[in-house]
Amino acid sequence: MAEHRNTTITVRMVLKACAQAGVDTDELLRVSEIERVVAEHPDGEVTFNQMRNFWQNAFRLSGNPFLGMSTAQQVEIGDYKCIDYLTLNAATLGDSMENFCRYMILLNTWIGWEIDKQADRVILRMLPNAGVIPPHSYEFVFSIYIKRARQVTRDDWAPGRIRFPFPAPSDLQPHQDYFQCTVEYDAPAGEIEIDTDSWNQTLPNSDLQLLKVMDEHARLLMSQRLLPDDFVGQVRQQIVRALHGGDAQRDTIAKQLNMSPRTLQRRLEENGIAFVELLDEVRTELARNKLQNSDLSLAEIGFLLGFSEQSSFNRAFKRWTGKTPKEYRRDNSVG
Repeated sequence: MAEHRNTTITVRMVLKACAQAGVDTDELLRVSEIERVVAEHPDGEVTFNQMRNFWQNAFRLSGNPFLGMSTAQQVEIGDYKCIDYLTLNAATLGDSMENFCRYMILLNTWIGWEIDKQADRVILRMLPNAGVIPPHSYEFVFSIYIKRARQVTRDDWAPGRIRFPFPAPSDLQPHQDYFQCTVEYDAPAGEIEIDTDSWNQTLPNSDLQLLKVMDEHARLLMSQRLLPDDFVGQVRQQIVRALHGGDAQRDTIAKQLNMSPRTLQRRLEENGIAFVELLDEVRTELARNKLQNSDLSLAEIGFLLGFSEQSSFNRAFKRWTGKTPKEYRRDNSVG
């Protein structure tokens, strides 16, 4: 089965931001198990696990709580190849955003998108196709979207609302200054909310002829893209959502996917994993993220992961990682 992949274009942008912060980028690549020759290759790719670890290590070594936004400032028009030109030459802002969501899989297969069109607003919802998305990835991708929207509208454009599925930083001002809208935290999913009038606004740089050529090229690239079986990713998404509400039992997840618990188990086993293993995997990833990137108490983290008692969470986490939650936070917290 193919692995989830991420273009090394993003790796190079993060390296540039980290170098400006005084980070030893050779050490960053080493601890992230990414070879520099791969990182610097124009068409290089890394696995999901490499990219997730790379973000976490970059965050830890840089000490920059807003590394995602800092990295977004390194991205220039054309860095993301045909996707940038599909975004910049669309007829409307909505078409531009939809092109980014539709073809982002060429850059990153472990992030999925839902476009929820309502009467007065459109919500772009960023969802995991593999493991838990690091907070810095949400911040980076959202910053890129806002930056591109401002470039295509030639305006100091702002969305209606931003929602991040991670705790609020100690200093809210950088997010307020950049996004220029209401920013919510600890949301069930990462979302960009755009009012319908803004979504439908025409763009001054629209070039439908070039857009057609680039769209054909993007479709050709998509047809050649080897993608992982996304069923496990769909189940992961549902588990992450369910854990936010406290109920991630197999029967509940099966119902959300409109199938029987037996069918759910069978399809997971066809992909080489049991439901209980996948649940533990997601819980481990969420626990690590919250221990490293939030000030929530151990009891609060355990509750969010579906444990009624902290002692149960402690035992499970030590079984998963070989460390207690307290030890992991001590060894991996930033600053």
